[in-house]
Amino acid sequence: MHSTVPQSTRYILFAVGAAFGSALGLVTGAILMLWLGEGATRLFRRLLRRFPRDDEHPDFRLLLQ
Repeated sequence: MHSTVPQSTRYILFAVGAAFGSALGLVTGAILMLWLGEGATRLFRRLLRRFPRDDEHPDFRLLLQ
């Protein structure tokens, strides 16, 4: 089934939609972080530091169990 909209117009509409969605996501994220405050930012930082354990050192707290 062929549409009557030219291919270039479809690409432009896709690009505008992607740009609008990205901008809306950034604004929503900024408002959400402003609303949650500094405590939530510290919590996210701690969680992000905890998961990607790239160092080769063992976690000695786990060995004490």
